[in-house]
Amino acid sequence: MIAARLAWGNLGLHRRKSFLIGMIMGMGILILFLGNSLIDTALSGLQRMFVQGYTGDLMVTGPTEFSTTVLGETAGSEEVLPHIAQIKKYEDFLASRKDVASTLPLLSGQASFGIGETELGSGYCFGVNVDDYRNFFPDNVTLVNGEWPAENDGPWVLLSEPTLALLNKSASSPVQPGTKIIMTALANSAGTVIREVTVKGVIKFNQSNQQLAGITLVDADTMRDLLGFASLRDGAPVLSGQEAAFVAGFNPDSLFNDLFAGSGGAAANAAATGSASATEASGQGAPASPAQTSVVAEVVPAWQFLLVRVKPGDSSSRLLSDLSAFSKQIGDGDRVQDWIAGAGKVARTAVTIRLVFDLFVAVVAVVVVMIMMNVLVISVNERLYEIGTLRAIGAKRRVVRSMILYETAFLAVIAGAGGLFLGLILLLILGKVGIRAPNLFFEALFGGQVLRPMVSGGAAIRAFLWILAMGLGASWYPTIVALRIEPVIAMRGD
Repeated sequence: MIAARLAWGNLGLHRRKSFLIGMIMGMGILILFLGNSLIDTALSGLQRMFVQGYTGDLMVTGPTEFSTTVLGETAGSEEVLPHIAQIKKYEDFLASRKDVASTLPLLSGQASFGIGETELGSGYCFGVNVDDYRNFFPDNVTLVNGEWPAENDGPWVLLSEPTLALLNKSASSPVQPGTKIIMTALANSAGTVIREVTVKGVIKFNQSNQQLAGITLVDADTMRDLLGFASLRDGAPVLSGQEAAFVAGFNPDSLFNDLFAGSGGAAANAAATGSASATEASGQGAPASPAQTSVVAEVVPAWQFLLVRVKPGDSSSRLLSDLSAFSKQIGDGDRVQDWIAGAGKVARTAVTIRLVFDLFVAVVAVVVVMIMMNVLVISVNERLYEIGTLRAIGAKRRVVRSMILYETAFLAVIAGAGGLFLGLILLLILGKVGIRAPNLFFEALFGGQVLRPMVSGGAAIRAFLWILAMGLGASWYPTIVALRIEPVIAMRGD
C-alpha cells in the first residue's frame, strides 16, 4: 500500500509527464476501441447476412481442391462444381448430431433468361426445393408478387426484384407471374441446355448486397438439367432383370483383362467360344433365360452443396472438425468449409482487414512503447534524489519497483477510462449518423449501404488490455534504471 500511495502522489507532483504519458495512452486506446468496434460491426453484419440468408454456418461441397462460394465460384478450373456423390451419408451423420439445427441441399450456377429467341439478361440461380429453402432461411426471403410453387408444379422460377427489372428493360411485354421464359445454361460442361420455365412469383432478399439481391430461385430439376446432372423429373429408371444383373456385376477392370493377352490366351478364348457355340447348337446346357422381372433403380438426387446450421450456443468449429474427419473417411474428396469460405472474397477481405489492422496496431504499439519508455526513463532520472532518499531510509528494491508499476497502472486506468469514454461518444454518434458505403466494394463489406457501428464490449476490453500491456512493457527498462540507483551516490548528488 505504501508503494501505491507514493505512486499516486508522484502523479500529482509530475503533472506534465503524467499528462504526456496519459495522452499517449488515451489516444492509443481510442484508436484501438474505434477500429476494433468498426471491424467487429462489419464482421458481425457479414456473418449475420450470410449465415442467416445464404450459407448457413458450415457447408459441404462436391470434390474440389479450392474454397467454393455459395454462388459456385471456385479458384480452380471447375466450370461446374461436381455434385456430392454420397450426400445421404452426410445427411445421416448430421441428423445424428445434437448440435445441428438443420441442413439444406442446394444447387448453384449461372443461367441466361429470355423470351423466345431474345436473350433478356443473366444471373446467378439456386436450385432448391422451395419448402426446404424457406424452412432453412425463414427470415430472409419475402414473396413480393405471385405465389410460392407447389410440390407438384412443373418447371418454375422465382425471380428476384433486380432480375425482374433487368428482364423488363428489354422485354416487349412485361414479365410477370404466369409468364413463360427460357433459361439457358451458361456453362459449357453440359453443352447447350435450354429449358422453358414458368414465373411463379417475385421475391426479395431481406439481407443482401447488390450481387446477392439478384439471385433467382429455380426448381431443383431444372437446375440439374442446366448443370448437366441427371434429372429426377421423369422418375427413377426401370431396368429389366438382365440389365439390373449386368449393372450390379459390372467390373470395368474386366474390359482390359485380355487387352495384352498372348496368342495362347486368344486361342483359349476362341476354343471356349467355339465349345459354347457347339453346346448351344446341340441344345444341351443352354443358359437359363433371365428373370422376367423389372427393377426400379435407386437414384440419389444430385446436389452440389449441403448447408448446415448449428444450434445456438453450440460450437461450429467443433462440428467443422468432426465433419471434416467424417468426409475424409468417406474418401470422395468432398470439401467441408465455414461460412467465410462460402461467402467468398467479401468475407475474406473483412478478415484480412482485421489482420492488417492488428498488424498496424502491433507496429503502433512498438512506437508507443518506445516513446513511453523514453519519457519514463527521463522521469526516473529527474527523480534520482527522490528514489535515492527512499532507498537510503530503508525502502527496498521491491518498493521502488512496485511504485513505478503502480504509476503506470494508474495512468493506464485513468487514460483508458478517458479514451473509452470519448470512443463511446464517437461510436454513439456514428451509430446515429451511419457511415455510407462509398462504392460497391464497401457496400458488400458493410453488408448494406450504411454501416452503423455498434459499441463492442470485446473491443473495449481488448483495447484496455493492449494499453495496459504496452504501459507495463514500457516501464520495464525505467524500473531497471531506478533499481540501479545507489542510495549513497544519490544522497551525495553524484
